[in-house]
Amino acid sequence: MKIKIIVATHKEKPSIKSDIFLPIQVGAKQNEFIIDNSYILDKSHDNISEKNYTFNELTGLYWAWKNMTDFDVFGLMHYRRYLDLHYRKGLFKKENNDILIPVKQNSKKLLKLLDSKKTEKVIKKLLKNHDMIVPKPAFCSINNESASIDKDYKNNHISEDWDICMQIIGEKFPAYRKSIDKYLENDNKFYIGNMFLSNKKTMNDYCNWLFTILFEVEKRITISEDLYQRRVIGFLSERLFTLYILHNNFRLKQVPILFIE
Repeated sequence: MKIKIIVATHKEKPSIKSDIFLPIQVGAKQNEFIIDNSYILDKSHDNISEKNYTFNELTGLYWAWKNMTDFDVFGLMHYRRYLDLHYRKGLFKKENNDILIPVKQNSKKLLKLLDSKKTEKVIKKLLKNHDMIVPKPAFCSINNESASIDKDYKNNHISEDWDICMQIIGEKFPAYRKSIDKYLENDNKFYIGNMFLSNKKTMNDYCNWLFTILFEVEKRITISEDLYQRRVIGFLSERLFTLYILHNNFRLKQVPILFIE
């Protein structure tokens, strides 16, 4: 079993590199930096690198979907956020209900955690009984009160963008209408960061679904001039990831996120 985990980065920062962790610079068309030849640039081959300011880490996911073939298991993580695949061993101090665990960049425990052979063994074991490895969910709230995903999004972002996205899902994938009501309009469980590991078929099916929706959203909305709100496609995609995995009733292995300080 070949495992490839891309680690999205947009800054010239140290990255974990190994046989299975592959650093990829996202947005390379706008701001290329070269640390060494082990870094993938998302502007090569079939790519959407120029969309990084709205798609965020998804330009890395798109690149991997279109250009990587030699793998059985795929994963997406970030240069400062990794899934704690060895969570059961309890290597790290638990805080914030185990959802997010701070870790020092030079931590020997972190290097041990990301050792290729040990990590490969753990991933294989987890995926025997699960369809996906994902972060433990966060829970949406407004003013410290529980709020549904759609209300949380509209409170923090541009509500018209959300409505357009939901309309497109209803048009292109009508089977998801009941799940929109169940998981996005009446629940507050939210899987952040677009981070996951899955087998090749699941990754391919998800990307087909996701990018079909997002490219249509891009056509119909007006991108904000605000630097934060223009990341709209990335923000929407996290909610769509939540919808997709819950609608499809995947067997999920949920682990904390290690936040590299």
